[in-house]
Amino acid sequence: MQQRLYLNRKKPVATYALAVLNVLVFAADAICQYFIFGVPALTLLGAKVNGLILIYHQWWRLFTPMFLHSGMTHLICNLAALVIWGRQCEALLGKARFLIVYFASGLMGSAASLCFSSAMSVGASGAIFGLFGALLVFRKHYREIFNAVFGASVVVIIAINLVNGLITPNIDNFGHIGGLIGGWLACGATGFYGQRDHGGVRAGFAVGFCLLAAGLIGAAYFRAV
Repeated sequence: MQQRLYLNRKKPVATYALAVLNVLVFAADAICQYFIFGVPALTLLGAKVNGLILIYHQWWRLFTPMFLHSGMTHLICNLAALVIWGRQCEALLGKARFLIVYFASGLMGSAASLCFSSAMSVGASGAIFGLFGALLVFRKHYREIFNAVFGASVVVIIAINLVNGLITPNIDNFGHIGGLIGGWLACGATGFYGQRDHGGVRAGFAVGFCLLAAGLIGAAYFRAV
């Protein structure tokens, strides 16, 4: 049976707050680069650096990369995607669920990057890919509405970005894929705005998320030691 769709009609304050936070952190990065000569500012502010996480146990670096960007173009592209898709996902999820999905996706993206890539990594794209993962869950529950509103655009955007990540240097495709899967699992665990059923199914998604994140981080850690 098709579930009833509820929408959060409030302004997408969480989306805008995340966008502002990304801009403020980018400004802090620029200040560090200008005033602290010779210090790699992205590393100082919390980039994903495998050695610092796995050897020095700076686990907070699994979260901070989603607020850091390597340049103005990188920031603008991610901000545009965050505002465009974040507003729609916040309406479908509500503020609290939206933030859970966003941060969980960023964490899973960092965990996948930590496990499969040795390169330093920054950017909100893992968390943003998680929003697309949430939209794929929405498609499963509300296929007719999804097709009417989004059509093939979500799948096409995911495919284009993943292919671009394969052919373009210095793009962390592992972070993108991890974020996409993380968003799908996290949204399956939270459900959508106004939904109050399927507690057992949601618990399964939550357990799946925790096991996958722990598995990726654990595999990276034991390989390093």
